[in-house]
Amino acid sequence: MLVSIGIPIYNAGQYLKQAIDSVLQQSFEDFELLLVNDGSTDGSLEIMKSYNDPRIKIINDGINKGLIFRLNEMIHLSKGMYFARMDADDIMFPDRIERQLEVLKQNFEIDIVFGDAVSIDKDNHILGFKKSAEIKIQDDILKGICPIHPTVMAKREVLLGNPYKDGFIQMEDLELWYRLITKYRFQNLNHPLLFYREDSSNNSQKHLKMIKGKIKFAETYHATKLQKSKLVLESYLKYTVYVFLEKIKKEHVLLNKRFQYLTISEKVDFKKQLDSIIGARV
Repeated sequence: MLVSIGIPIYNAGQYLKQAIDSVLQQSFEDFELLLVNDGSTDGSLEIMKSYNDPRIKIINDGINKGLIFRLNEMIHLSKGMYFARMDADDIMFPDRIERQLEVLKQNFEIDIVFGDAVSIDKDNHILGFKKSAEIKIQDDILKGICPIHPTVMAKREVLLGNPYKDGFIQMEDLELWYRLITKYRFQNLNHPLLFYREDSSNNSQKHLKMIKGKIKFAETYHATKLQKSKLVLESYLKYTVYVFLEKIKKEHVLLNKRFQYLTISEKVDFKKQLDSIIGARV
């Protein structure tokens, strides 16, 4: 049963090899890996071309068309019954695809599966644990409870019939889940599926862009004035805090709020697993 794995790539050369290698180490081997280059200028394309594996398919038109276009493009070009997401700077656990596929095959009523992640920094240090929560209704998503985007695997037909939409800046996944939760069943595996790269750079600018996305979200889905105010106010407050922390070089303060703390022994264990994945020959 073919599974499609899609990675959108824009100037991810620093981490791309580790991401691709982790996919090639999957215990489930019947997959196609779609590497979609979004006009990278840093040598990412050369890294993609360095692989000689028939399961890898490179999509490259030399143009920067943006994340939303590339996400939808990957889904349209995929041939598997299921489609799995991943970012170009993340690293899969070796059993990720096998675990998710097993749940989908044994429970046909489930349409979308996701899970937890282990946070890492730019140097592959273990930071903490990102816990996914169960989502059942649209109000859950309005509260910010939603799947960790790159851990998601879904029936291809679900994503094909419900493409990502433009304009919801920095929250394209939240908007998609908001639409899907009323029609499809989500399942949280409550298990780490990948190492998630935390990016502490330009967080204030990201939140400034997100404000525009949240305003459009509120207007599109007819949120009440109270809901709209809450959505936008939270982003403005985060933006203000990030600007201040960036000025005093303390961005890590808010970065640490993105994950749960791990014990020293837990960090050591996850670090051993990460090093094993990175150091493996493919």
